Amino acid sequence: MLPISSFSELTGLSRKALHHYHSLGLLVPDRVDEDTQFRWYTVDQIERAGWIVALRRAGMGLDSVRRVVDDPGLAPEMLRRHAEELRRERQEQDRALAEASTALEWEPRVEVRARRARTALSGLTAEEGEDFDLGRSRAEVRALAERLGGLARERGWRADGRWWKALEPAPGGGAAYRVCVPVAAAAPSSPLPADVEVVEYGEGTEVWLAAPGPESLGGVTVALSRLFEHEVEGMFADVSTLRQSEYGGFVEFAAELRPVAEAPE
Repeated sequence: MLPISSFSELTGLSRKALHHYHSLGLLVPDRVDEDTQFRWYTVDQIERAGWIVALRRAGMGLDSVRRVVDDPGLAPEMLRRHAEELRRERQEQDRALAEASTALEWEPRVEVRARRARTALSGLTAEEGEDFDLGRSRAEVRALAERLGGLARERGWRADGRWWKALEPAPGGGAAYRVCVPVAAAAPSSPLPADVEVVEYGEGTEVWLAAPGPESLGGVTVALSRLFEHEVEGMFADVSTLRQSEYGGFVEFAAELRPVAEAPE
């Protein structure tokens, strides 16, 4: 029999860890003195302790560790799943680090450009009210953009740039995103679904800004503040024409410039 001090030295598990694993039923001493509560282990338990140490060092959670040490036959599949989970976590961490670097290096630069005329397939997402959720909204927008892109491909229409979204009032008093997929030609060879239409956008001049993504409410607020504070002599940025698109880790915001004489009272 091995006292807890010796077992700790042989396995590399601290007394605190051994007490914790005992309380969880993960590594139960062979004998516990009723009077002193002193713990004793067997040599055979060193192997189980070694498995626990190895799996915990690999970052596996205690519930998964318990399953593996109780049934070693599960080890290959459990380790494969754990490795896949770690791979996804590393990718997310790498992505987050890249985004953080981009955000810290970003210098907001508002520019003016000409906007050419566009033809686009367009549809609306579900109306959003007080329960607006950015994650859900982004998923709906992307799903609609993919659907519109699929409809364009079915008809043999060539894409004419990135899709964009624009917020507009909805009949119920909330708001919805209008999603537009620009196409080079749109002569309907077959009827479009009732909730999809072909929209023509005229040429004009717009002010725009690309901000590091992913999209967030705070980031949108900062970007819009920069955009609408930008002064162009004799012109104003029309908030009703604001649109967004995403590419290469950035979110682009653009709004049409109109003569100050056309500004609402």
